[in-house]
Amino acid sequence: MGKRALRSSGYSLLVLLIALAACGDDDTPMTPSDAGLDANEDAGPSCTVGMFDLARHDIEVWPEPRILVDDATTATGKRLYVDPAVWGDLLSSAGGYAPVFTEDLAELDGFGVNAEAFFRYGRAFDRALLPTGATATAVDAGLGFVVLDATPRYEPALVRTTDRDSTLMMAPMHPLPEASWVAAFVTRALTEAARGCLEPSEGMVARLAAPSADDQRAIDALIALGIIDDVRELISLVVYPTQSIVDDSEAVAADVLTRDFTLEAAPTCVPDAASRWRQCEAAFIAGDYRDADGHFPPHAPRAPVAPLRTYRVPITFWLPFTGAGPFPTLVYGHGLGGGRDQGARLAEFAAPLGIATVAIDAVRHSEHPTGPGAAASTLDTVLGFFTFDGDFDTRAIDGRKLRDHFRQSTWDKLQLTRLLSAGVDVDGDGSDDIDGTQLAYLGVSLGGIMGSELTALTDAYGAVVLVVPGGRVSAIIIDSATFRPIINLVRPRGTSEGDVDRFFPVLQTVLDRGDAASYGPHLIGDRLAPAGTRVPSVLLGVVLDDDTVPNSSNYALARAIGVDIVPPTLRAEVGIAETAAAPISANVSAVTTAGMLQFDVVREGGVVEMATHSNVGDSDVGAAAWLHFLDSHWETGVAEIIDPYALTGLSHGGL
Repeated sequence: MGKRALRSSGYSLLVLLIALAACGDDDTPMTPSDAGLDANEDAGPSCTVGMFDLARHDIEVWPEPRILVDDATTATGKRLYVDPAVWGDLLSSAGGYAPVFTEDLAELDGFGVNAEAFFRYGRAFDRALLPTGATATAVDAGLGFVVLDATPRYEPALVRTTDRDSTLMMAPMHPLPEASWVAAFVTRALTEAARGCLEPSEGMVARLAAPSADDQRAIDALIALGIIDDVRELISLVVYPTQSIVDDSEAVAADVLTRDFTLEAAPTCVPDAASRWRQCEAAFIAGDYRDADGHFPPHAPRAPVAPLRTYRVPITFWLPFTGAGPFPTLVYGHGLGGGRDQGARLAEFAAPLGIATVAIDAVRHSEHPTGPGAAASTLDTVLGFFTFDGDFDTRAIDGRKLRDHFRQSTWDKLQLTRLLSAGVDVDGDGSDDIDGTQLAYLGVSLGGIMGSELTALTDAYGAVVLVVPGGRVSAIIIDSATFRPIINLVRPRGTSEGDVDRFFPVLQTVLDRGDAASYGPHLIGDRLAPAGTRVPSVLLGVVLDDDTVPNSSNYALARAIGVDIVPPTLRAEVGIAETAAAPISANVSAVTTAGMLQFDVVREGGVVEMATHSNVGDSDVGAAAWLHFLDSHWETGVAEIIDPYALTGLSHGGL
């Protein structure tokens, strides 16, 4: 991670994956199913047939309903259980990833709201004929999801393939509702994409001939929605409950609201060398809601929670050098591998405008009480955050711990927010320097990802800027140009690229309670109870062809929040519309503005270059967008989104 606060770098991720490559085997042979699908198509199967088979205990379908068991103590009445006695072959092949199945999934009361579903088949599809763009949103697309509410509704899917194009991976276009029953399906409408022949497996035929009550409810909904006319049009079907999502974080947010926080001691303040700001170092005592293993312990639905321990969290304040407080205040979220010290770069822009900046370290970062220290290498920090610092053979990744690195980082910021909201006299002169009624949030990359949950859980922030953020965390690995070329090197020996691809929906299922996209619907729409009814203005900034947080992840979050592109649209994206021409304000309500800006080029030292994940945050054109949005919010009460290219005189594509 570079030292510039508004920058975020894919370099640390690349280093991480190169280091982890030693754990894999780049000579791993492909499995027979992976190697043979396209090696000689003429010699392959004459029809594309589903692989669902109740007699086999391999995961050919996800979600896999056979791992659902009854549990009256959960919000859904179900939980997931992968029985080692039944799924032994799967767990043996998973190696150090097996605990994700046996331990991490076991805590959940349903499947994912963002995680992909998949169906495996015995022959490759023609990817060029699978639904994309506008055709993917139509009810006759041939695949998708149905939410089985009292009034069923269709949810389109974004489809990709793996296993040499023989497995369909389907991501819901928007997060599915939590603790609800859902059906994922494929119909005969994909016959052409299946090269002229598409049939259900024998096991699926038998299942559809004698459907369970859940299956019949899904079949009836598919017919009612006009997706099929008859059950014989179905090729694949899985019906499942989604897990509860927000209950844990709502319980923590409610607990935070019952507590008061103060600075541990008088801060130490020094002016910077150029007299641009006063930098003040402080700390406060925060609660850690996780157990000794770094997991949030299961609790009864809607039951109160309390911290299991406390720790000392360092804070850095950057106060304007001139002017009298209290100052409007930006809470800054840093990027992966960085630390709160990066807020200094934001202060360079904010302090001259009379804006204070505040930052703390994320969990397992820098001087956070769980972190490796400010002197630690970026690699050590990233390894620790992603839980790749244990015994790779026995616990390659701890899904719950990783999920709760995101969530506890948010809960730390909730406690910081509670402290700031009361107003803070930072320099000890007897008057407040922080205006707790004028808080805004700006997060970059990891900080942008974490900003979604934070601002869904509190009404303290009137404006939110998320720079190169993302949702559906697994997509950051699957689709990232930084990750993807190397990720297969870390797979267990004897597994295929398809096995890796099919593992990520399982991992995403574990991560969903801490995923930014899971909280997106609660930013400007369905506000959560601790946040009340105040709706913040929201600005997203993304770069085309982001090599670290890929556009698929950027847009997953944008769709979840419900923001549209502020023109000019540099590249259209399915499921995302366009707002009126900039400048725009109050397009959500009389006091709320929301939109997304696309960046293609920036100007660096007078030189125009491609906008990247690393350079857009503190570029002139980026800073113009973020600061105008924030300043207009504080000055007028209604944030305004401008065209930063027009404001700075930079032309799109001007290389």
